Amino acid sequence: MVLDETDHDRLRREGRCLFIVFKRPHRVLSTCRVNGGLCETLTHLANHQGCEGVAHQVHALDAGTHGRVAAHGRACAEAGLPPESTALMSTAANMQCAALARLSAEELHVRVAATAGVLGNATRAGDPAGWHEEAETSRPVTNRPRSELGSDLGSGPGSDPESSLTPDHRGCGTIVTLVSINQPCTPACLVRAATMVTEAKSTAVLDLRIPSRQGVGLATGTGTDQLAIAAPLPRPGEWERQWAGGHNSLGELLARATHAAVTRALLLQNGLCAELRRNLCAALGRFGCDESLLETCARRTLDDAGAELFVANLVALIHDPRGAAAAYALAEVLELVRVGVLHREIAGEAVLDQAALLAAAIATKPERYALLRDQLMPDLHRPAGEFAALAVVRGFACKWS
Repeated sequence: MVLDETDHDRLRREGRCLFIVFKRPHRVLSTCRVNGGLCETLTHLANHQGCEGVAHQVHALDAGTHGRVAAHGRACAEAGLPPESTALMSTAANMQCAALARLSAEELHVRVAATAGVLGNATRAGDPAGWHEEAETSRPVTNRPRSELGSDLGSGPGSDPESSLTPDHRGCGTIVTLVSINQPCTPACLVRAATMVTEAKSTAVLDLRIPSRQGVGLATGTGTDQLAIAAPLPRPGEWERQWAGGHNSLGELLARATHAAVTRALLLQNGLCAELRRNLCAALGRFGCDESLLETCARRTLDDAGAELFVANLVALIHDPRGAAAAYALAEVLELVRVGVLHREIAGEAVLDQAALLAAAIATKPERYALLRDQLMPDLHRPAGEFAALAVVRGFACKWS
């Protein structure tokens, strides 16, 4: 099926493959491990679903160079593409969930086709790596010192950085962006375009406040993201664009189109959107405050009747708009302490202030802020997730007292 066509290329989807057919020679910059890098001899550029996102074992695909070339050949054969002139990226994302964004400015046109999933291996740039590449394979990195796994806020309102290392088995994650520019670009311009596409992809993930699966920070992508950018080679008399930065129109179009395509692909693949991230656990889950902890805290803190009432209404509490707003404010203070913007000497007070605001929001009684702050103060030593959960439970109890 043809999804888009221009005078220089055609975008098609066939089965588990989304690919571009070039109508004229192109310069391509890609992360593809076969026919990748900077190339001017390609006829096709593809994004291929190589496996399902969960529990699908694919053997020998990455077993050294020979395995990669064989896997490339099999995927190209399946889609009817010439392996010698095709650069192909692989993902577990469903090609039916690919999202397309097109933008123009005068004679300049940009198209981004993206597939995206972040539930399984969302990462923040600089998170500890799980693998170390060797000549013919990669081996797991083991016995990392705890100090390398994340930041600890000490005995005060901190968090356990290892708690977020558990994989999410709802699906693995990769963000693949297939980018087309309708006018010739120099190699340097394509490199700059790649940085702009990467920034925009990270912005899309950050805007949804997706947590890293490797630490307590917000994710900037996944551990397996890939991209490819294509622009036609210049014909006699055509000029080449030199720049794709944030101050010129090409950079703007690339960023906006990438952000739009990745955001929509995350909705289609993972069901993630701004509206569904508007809840208490989305804000504080990376610090350990999830539904399970909230229920546990309620049963420890409230009497039996109060705990049962809390649990019965937990979904509504999690999605309470003011509670969600206060939860994100608390999460931001915790993050600013973690990265050092707020210094540790005031960390406890700042977190206590925000936790009391969260409790007052849940209680719908802002006038009880000072009372709730006093009630929460003795528990300030707890880990951040537990402390946040306690604020929610205290607020709920105050609502009916």
